[in-house]
Amino acid sequence: MKQLKGKYSIILITIVIVIGIIMTIVFGFNKELQYQQTNSIDIYLDKEVDLEKAKGISNQVLGKNNIVQIVEIYEDMVTIRAKEITEEQKNEIINKMKEIYEFDQKAEETKINVIPETKIRDLYKKYVIPFIISGILVLVYMSIRYYKKDMIKAVSRAIYIPIIGELLLLSVIAIVRIPIGRTTPILIILMYIISILYVTRKNEE
Repeated sequence: MKQLKGKYSIILITIVIVIGIIMTIVFGFNKELQYQQTNSIDIYLDKEVDLEKAKGISNQVLGKNNIVQIVEIYEDMVTIRAKEITEEQKNEIINKMKEIYEFDQKAEETKINVIPETKIRDLYKKYVIPFIISGILVLVYMSIRYYKKDMIKAVSRAIYIPIIGELLLLSVIAIVRIPIGRTTPILIILMYIISILYVTRKNEE
């Protein structure tokens, strides 16, 4: 019964990973808005900006999926980013801003900027070296801890089980379309910890 359950688990994990790979190839990962290719406009108000009011105007015109940031040292310029900003939307935003603030910038003088997407490898390259170091330390520990108790099997598990765990996690992220962004490294680290704990338990059996 236990062996049958194990086989079903392997089949299910394999199916999820295969579907995840297909989804990634066809659609790619779903990134948070700030890491996608977006349009942006900069509005210089020449006075301190009320962020909530700026967000309210942006949400009215662009919908909820946008980013509003106050820039400049005196907090007198606002940048608005969205997946797409049309000329009409840009004009409407500036006109609504003028109902609240008096400023000189005109809609026709305001440029719609294109911000290129951030590559996933650029998002997480700072985590690669620490991840490799931690992996090496785990392998060294497994080699020492299980030196007299089938060291090769213990080290092998510490390699392939975390890899399968991370592939499963990334596949679920791709299938469910969970946005890749700030929380993704936390999920990856948690999966790695769970995988190592599982490896340790299996080695102790």
